Amino acid sequence: MLSRESVGRWCGVGVVVAALLTGCGDSNVEKVDRAKTQPGTSAGQMSGSETVPAEIAGIAWTVPESWVVSGPRPMRVATYQIGEGAVSAECAVFYFGLGQGGDVQANIDRWIGQFVQPDGSASQAHAQVGAQSVAGLKVTTVGLTGTYAGGMGGPMSGQQVEHPGWRLVGAIVEAPQGPVFFKLTGPDATVTAARADFDRMMASVKRK
Repeated sequence: MLSRESVGRWCGVGVVVAALLTGCGDSNVEKVDRAKTQPGTSAGQMSGSETVPAEIAGIAWTVPESWVVSGPRPMRVATYQIGEGAVSAECAVFYFGLGQGGDVQANIDRWIGQFVQPDGSASQAHAQVGAQSVAGLKVTTVGLTGTYAGGMGGPMSGQQVEHPGWRLVGAIVEAPQGPVFFKLTGPDATVTAARADFDRMMASVKRK
């Protein structure tokens, strides 16, 4: 009988093969410890004050306790839900591999391009883009509001539903093994309320 570690390694190979066959070009593997936190539970439901660890591409970060860890999603390392129902938001984490996924500026421009302004002006003029260093890693941030039409299922989902009055808070970490993308989107009020948690999560980023 194969050990749990062996099964895990063969599952990882299956993910890579499936990605190559479908042309998606990514082999994302969620690193949230599922023995401690199952999909649909919050980080705060763990024993004691321990929080959910997560890691990919040579970095690790701490997930806010109130965020709900969702199940696996195509092309994502992890998905975290904030709030419930029509006013809920989500934070998606993406990693495509070393040298994959495009450069930082191209992704920032793509995220900005997923928003339309009510007055018809260019979203680029309203976006707040910044840069900082966390644990010696360069982190590029972006914030923007407007009508979001980026699709909640990722770029391959084809779900292009417009959401007026939404906000984006994003960060791209230039990790040792390639960029890691953190994208928080949802209704303006929900994302604004979650901004402090998002900032604390980004501040927790460290090298592995």
